[in-house]
Amino acid sequence: MLKAILYKEWIKLRWAVIVIAGLTVLSLAYSIGMINYYIEFQGAFTNWMYVIGKSLLLKNIVFVKVLPLITGLIFGLLQFVPEMTRNRMRLSYHLPINEKKLLLASVGFGYMFLLAEILFLFFGLWLVVSMSYPAEVIQKVLMSTLPWFLGGSAVYFLTAFIILEPSWIYRLIYGVVTYGLVELNFRASTYDQYVGLWVFVLIVAVMPLTVLFAGHRFRRGTK
Repeated sequence: MLKAILYKEWIKLRWAVIVIAGLTVLSLAYSIGMINYYIEFQGAFTNWMYVIGKSLLLKNIVFVKVLPLITGLIFGLLQFVPEMTRNRMRLSYHLPINEKKLLLASVGFGYMFLLAEILFLFFGLWLVVSMSYPAEVIQKVLMSTLPWFLGGSAVYFLTAFIILEPSWIYRLIYGVVTYGLVELNFRASTYDQYVGLWVFVLIVAVMPLTVLFAGHRFRRGTK
């Protein structure tokens, strides 16, 4: 039964996974082009001053910034909107499988692909930056991108949470809270702006519990 559920999730996500992988490659290629352009246009020394003093690299990798967010949103919508609009979720609760196991398997499968995308993006970015800059700059840039990846993870779980919530009023409230929480991960425009990174890690770590909570409310038919 569990294998059948996971296969169903794969059917929903397969084309999105392929398209996102293609966009990731294009985004990394764009970042390479922008970095090389600024090095040639400004000269190595001036470019170095901009990279260190004005965090130019964070501007050059703007597409890397939004990809985790877009991926998390798309995966969450593709997985759970069909379940709610076609009443599949209520039928799924009659399957011979525990409700919690069903929900955790679904979000776990989706997050597995999101995590694969994040790791692909992270190591791709490491490779891109290491082509032109020393280890100190690489470390600064990669540490500055971690909140973006955490933001994408948060968007995925909170999208599932909001869609599964049976009350439209609560959906609107959760949507506002989600925006405020996720926006915190994308405020940084300079290196090392995030001091309490572990706080965001802990918040994302407990977010699967929100999906279980919304699924429980949906099963009870809470309004």
